[in-house]
Amino acid sequence: METNRKKAMPLLVVGGFALLLFIIEAFSVASEKSWVAKFDLSWIERIRGSIHASATTMIDFLTNFGSAEYIIVMTIIVVIVLFVLRKFVVGLWFGGTILFCGVVMNYLLKHFVERSRPPQKNWLIDESGFSFPSGHATATTVFYGLAALFLIFTVRKMWQKIVVGALGLAMIFFIMYSRVYLGVHYPTDVLGGFLFGIASIFISSGVYFLVRKPLHQLLRKWRINDKSIVE
Repeated sequence: METNRKKAMPLLVVGGFALLLFIIEAFSVASEKSWVAKFDLSWIERIRGSIHASATTMIDFLTNFGSAEYIIVMTIIVVIVLFVLRKFVVGLWFGGTILFCGVVMNYLLKHFVERSRPPQKNWLIDESGFSFPSGHATATTVFYGLAALFLIFTVRKMWQKIVVGALGLAMIFFIMYSRVYLGVHYPTDVLGGFLFGIASIFISSGVYFLVRKPLHQLLRKWRINDKSIVE
């Protein structure tokens, strides 16, 4: 149990710090602080300075890999695979985190802040709903970040951990970039989604290390052969 606590505490601290940054940004966006407009204009100029038809077509296609619909389907597939492998605790944790943090909480936060999207004349695709935080950025960060973090704890070699982490971050940053490029989000929208996603995966992972053994033992008492923990 002590080992699990040692693993959990750094994750909870990082997650708590990311959540604090998200809360600060969310209130800054809601109250229209001056730094928000400056930050947005600066990054919009950098990202949307050169728009090409060929790049737009590719980005329009690839941004769908961060949509809530795609993430939900992929999550269901991952959970089914984990259940087939009898890793029930891992499956419940993975699916529950993405559903609650990546979908439900993002929806509630959007309706709490109620930020309008950028002017529609700048859109390269059709979108609807409120702008902050970006649903694509949140869902992508939670799904790919959680998967990468799980693999980082699973693989043993340092170079493997680095590659997994780099690939996960690359996917997340690309989706964040694509939403601003396509004109349907402000940079602070995708930053908010990223911060909330990071907070979600680190806090959830910390909680997982604290509760996985009791849940594993509970399932065993119910005669459910859970293989999430190697004994």
